[in-house]
Amino acid sequence: MEAPVDFMPMIAPLFFANSLNWLALGCLFVQLYYYNQHFRSDQLKMRIIVYSLLVLELVQTATTTHQAWYYGVESWNNPAALLTFPWSAPTVPIMAGVIAAVAQLFYAWRIWALAPNWFFKAMAILITLIALLQCFTAVVASAIFAAFLTPLKLLALHPEFELWVASSFVCDVLIAACMLWILWTAKNQSMWARSNNIISRLIGITVGTGLAIALCGALTLALFATTVGASFQYLPAYVSPAILTLKMILTLTSDISLTGRTSGASCTRTA
Repeated sequence: MEAPVDFMPMIAPLFFANSLNWLALGCLFVQLYYYNQHFRSDQLKMRIIVYSLLVLELVQTATTTHQAWYYGVESWNNPAALLTFPWSAPTVPIMAGVIAAVAQLFYAWRIWALAPNWFFKAMAILITLIALLQCFTAVVASAIFAAFLTPLKLLALHPEFELWVASSFVCDVLIAACMLWILWTAKNQSMWARSNNIISRLIGITVGTGLAIALCGALTLALFATTVGASFQYLPAYVSPAILTLKMILTLTSDISLTGRTSGASCTRTA
């Protein structure tokens, strides 16, 4: 008689990551409502970026939920299902790479606009190149995997997926470091107490959200480096896109929330 297969090592982390993704999506809707209330006159290109990210995040949530349903409900008590992949499996890194690229390019643009010297403009260019690299790697590797959907092909593509995770992590760290330095320099050069208070809170937002993204990226990279071939190494990718989108919208809405203008009036962004 064969021993029963323990599904928990795979399904429990999958369920937990999917639940965190839904939690982040709820926070994202709250921030999006706040953005829509106070930035009705924002630049058209900025509103297109925001709502495009929302659509991408909804697609990401739908596909990750389908994958969790496939393993946790549809294929429950079917050991052979652990060696198969649903159609939604390759979409997880694709959507994560695309969403991350949009957010990272947005921060590259902000760093370029706020750069006090040529060094930070060069860093903005470097961040742009790394963001495009991680997106291209995620899309191409996932497309190749989608053509086979086998554990052997997933294992063969491990170096490509590891490059995607590593480059995305490096990009996020560079963004956080550049934004912190620019804000810290601006704070030291400001002579107004109110400006210092606003910049200090912006630094707090940058540190908090940057730390969450960095921890998620470091966890993903550590799992890729230590658990080759394990399916749960992709689980942090469930949560990171929602955190990145939430961070971006928090940055966009911080102008209003930090200056104390909480009325329903529309505001126009100037930087």
